Amino acid sequence: MSAVAAAAVERPPRAGLPAGARPYLGLTLAFASVMGLAASLTHPGHVRWFELAVVLTGGALAQLFAVHMPANQIFHAGMAFTVAAALVLPPELFVLVCVAQHIPEWVRQRHPWYIQSFNIANCTISGLAVWATREAAASLGVDSGIGTLGVAAAVFAGVVYVLVNHGLLARMLRLARDHELKGTGLFMRDALITDLVLSAIGVSIAIALLQEPAAAMVAAFPLILIHRALAVPSLRAQALRDHKTGLLNTRGIAQAGRSELERARRFDRPLSLLMLDVDDLRDINNRYGHLVGDAALMALTEALRAELRDFDLCARFGGDEFIVLLPETPPAEAHAVARRIHTRIGESGLPANGESVSFRVSIGAAARSADDTTLDALIARADAAMYEAKRTARHRTVA
Repeated sequence: MSAVAAAAVERPPRAGLPAGARPYLGLTLAFASVMGLAASLTHPGHVRWFELAVVLTGGALAQLFAVHMPANQIFHAGMAFTVAAALVLPPELFVLVCVAQHIPEWVRQRHPWYIQSFNIANCTISGLAVWATREAAASLGVDSGIGTLGVAAAVFAGVVYVLVNHGLLARMLRLARDHELKGTGLFMRDALITDLVLSAIGVSIAIALLQEPAAAMVAAFPLILIHRALAVPSLRAQALRDHKTGLLNTRGIAQAGRSELERARRFDRPLSLLMLDVDDLRDINNRYGHLVGDAALMALTEALRAELRDFDLCARFGGDEFIVLLPETPPAEAHAVARRIHTRIGESGLPANGESVSFRVSIGAAARSADDTTLDALIARADAAMYEAKRTARHRTVA
């Protein structure tokens, strides 16, 4: 599966599979097993060892070399080899490919059994839809991958794979994660284009295997370019993010904040900055453990995400310090944002040894002045105000 499809099931936001999704998982696994067995028994074929080795090796490598992308998505090119396998192999070997190519990923990532099982079942059902399309074309005298009609039939089979794959996954996300269809992104333009391109490459690999097996490596070469094109920007983006909270780190806020400050100076627009510090985080760590301390950091992160606008910038500046940069925001509005954050934090409770532990934050606020030529000057004023808040009463905002 591609970026959207893989990511959606590989990052469960809650433990376990909800009860409402379990019947659907059972039906999906049963349908994949029954249809795979029936197709294998009724349409046996001879073993194509070279083709099997190519698609099995390529699919396993694609699963291992996944690219972690923004918005919690994961991209890998396994779909191309799955489509190719469904077009050139008999059903029993294709089902074997669906199972075997997920084993390295399962061993490496240690996903819960229901996630990996659904991935395999989805892959199997989608591939069997390709095989059924191939068989229907053959019954009309069209040989997949041979001639103009055969290539058109193979391309159509690849489109069928994408639609079935996304449809099965969309239903699972609705039942398991309560995601609306639009929220999954599975049928958005970018997601469909990505998977249709992978499917087309899979068709090219299949045609090469059927007509000139040595050309299969050439047909698969674009997958390497796609992987590199996505991996390099992803690595750069990760370098600007805090690994624990997912917010910007000091380097990220310095780059993005510098641009916002220059824009505000050029057009003489308001710009405010909040410096936040978790009160007594060390005491929380010492008394309840570092896991509870980390929970406090994540609770503050979620509060910031809930109260900030899409174009606001938020970063983890240090161990327990956070920065919020508010473009187009005068001091009064910045104070209103700080009050909302205080209110949301005051409603938060951290579970620790059967009790609910509360925590507080101190906030320092600073607004851009005509003399501010660097972001550091704004940060320094907000930092001084934050320490004043901690020194006086804590859990308050000082400008």
